[in-house]
Amino acid sequence: MEVKVEELSPVERRLSVAVPSQNVAQEMEQAYRQWGKRAKIKGFRPGKVPRTILKRYFGKEIEEQVSQELFRQSLNEALDEVKLQPVSVKMPNALPPLVEGDPFSYSVEVEVAPEFTATDYLNLTLTGTPVAVTEEMVDQRLEELRQVRATLEPVAEERPVREKDFVVLRYQALENGAAIEGGGSDNAYVEVGAGKLPAEFEERLVGLTKGTATSFEMTVPVDFVNPAIAGKTVTFEVEVLDIKELRVPELDDALAQSFSDEFKTLDDLRQAVRQDLERRQEKQHYEKLRQQVIDQILDRNPVEVPPSLVRREQEAIVRQQLNLLQSRGLNISGLNPESLLEKVKDQAEKQTRINLILDQIAKQEGITVSDDDVTAGYQRIAAQVGDTPEMVRKVYEQRQMVEDFKTQIRAEKTLEFLIDKATVVSATTEAPTAEDTAI
Repeated sequence: MEVKVEELSPVERRLSVAVPSQNVAQEMEQAYRQWGKRAKIKGFRPGKVPRTILKRYFGKEIEEQVSQELFRQSLNEALDEVKLQPVSVKMPNALPPLVEGDPFSYSVEVEVAPEFTATDYLNLTLTGTPVAVTEEMVDQRLEELRQVRATLEPVAEERPVREKDFVVLRYQALENGAAIEGGGSDNAYVEVGAGKLPAEFEERLVGLTKGTATSFEMTVPVDFVNPAIAGKTVTFEVEVLDIKELRVPELDDALAQSFSDEFKTLDDLRQAVRQDLERRQEKQHYEKLRQQVIDQILDRNPVEVPPSLVRREQEAIVRQQLNLLQSRGLNISGLNPESLLEKVKDQAEKQTRINLILDQIAKQEGITVSDDDVTAGYQRIAAQVGDTPEMVRKVYEQRQMVEDFKTQIRAEKTLEFLIDKATVVSATTEAPTAEDTAI
């Protein structure tokens, strides 16, 4: 078999294949024998139908079958012969006709992964922030946890509304003496001073007592969230149904116990908060190093990417986005898939380039994925989704995602390897606030 390869670009090849005429003749002979055994033609016994008769009745179908079989076999053999591992094959619009005595010749275009040697990826210089959890950060997080356990309670004594009180109201906006539809509520909770309602409205509540009814005229700001009354001068009729205040629990053992049976004392909670802040800082530190590694190896290893791999990455990104929207109960039927694919094209090209570079570095450094690595990966996912490692493994196997999962694991191991080989320079930056973390 004659095979020629023409390089069209770093990631594209044209493969020209010519199957010898004798091979074509053998394949045709075998096909006619098989058809003759099962063909039913009046006047002939099965297996005794002459080839000329078979050709008259079934010649077109037999030639199509032989063409497809010759193409399939010869393409695989040709790729093996020239040692090409395509990421995609552009199939010909139509296979060439079979001509008796002639070879079976065709050309196909294939995309291949770029051939390159990754360079300048060892001994990178990275900037990192040391993990440093202060007592102030722990105290701030504990205060936030106190606020989480705060409750709204009716005020204990008979007193007027104060700033920061939560007032339960019945109110209605009127224009020219008529109630405005959508301009009122029978059970509204208003935190005085929080700015959820116009400032003048909230100020009018200060000093009122439970059971008080009042009315006042005011102009509602044009940018107010309720379009029914925005920009209008209206009269509000207001009745105070109840006054409540936010009661924050003491920072004590009882508060700690309310979060988990594992916490017996406030010191237990404090220690857990500290560990959580440290763990999150370590994760942030690693993510910053990881991104710096990616940026540097991308800059030092310009690689052309096969369009088909980019397309696959685009489809994977969009599929993930659509699944997320559906999980939030949003209707995605009106979305244009091609428009979404185009929006993520740059992101997909970058990720494809990252994947190719990390894969090449892994090959050069002999980084592999063991069964223990895969098992540990299943365990991490199981802990995140609240399932068993065995169930996660079954899902990945049923959906034929195991090889892709191994590729992800190898990429992460490669990044860890590069970070370990890098020089990390300490940077003076602001420590993360407790707002950036959560127990």
